[in-house]
Amino acid sequence: MGVAKHGMLLAMEKCVEHFAGKTIATKVMEGSEQITEKTDKRKIAEWVKGAMERLDALVDERTRVQIMKNCGYNCAEVNRRVIERAVARRKKYKSVDEFLEAEQRKPMKGTRLAREGNILYQFYTPQEYTRPKGLIRCYCDLVSGLPAEDKISITYCNCSKGFVEKFWESVLERPVEVDLIQSAVSGAKECKFAIHL
Repeated sequence: MGVAKHGMLLAMEKCVEHFAGKTIATKVMEGSEQITEKTDKRKIAEWVKGAMERLDALVDERTRVQIMKNCGYNCAEVNRRVIERAVARRKKYKSVDEFLEAEQRKPMKGTRLAREGNILYQFYTPQEYTRPKGLIRCYCDLVSGLPAEDKISITYCNCSKGFVEKFWESVLERPVEVDLIQSAVSGAKECKFAIHL
């Protein structure tokens, strides 16, 4: 029996196939059968970089965003305990405003929040959070091994956009709109999302 393909890539492949069709999924996922849970992190990140280049070349932007957001929805389900803990913290406060003030004062590790009116900015700060500093630029296992000199298309980070959306929808108990502003793996110092309250 052979070694199984990396589970996160199986989920990505399903999303690509669902929104762009089997032919495009086959092209985007080319070589993924060689990537397993035990593959070197740098090799995984380099494969993902290539996959995003193929996705960018083969699929329109709206569809790419939908594909990767759905990958983020899957990630939110896999990491639902993080969301459940945030929901439990929210219930300790009488209002959303009180909760957001508390979260700004003491954000989850590796993140920070800033509020401007009805927009909450969430930052992922993996370069500051990891030891030694700057070791990784993304919390996602698929790209945490990306060499410092490399960048990945911001298309990939719509996965995080999907996660952030599900996170805040669960916490606020209503739909939210999220904008992906910048990404550490595509060249910024930190990732930034705008959550429209």
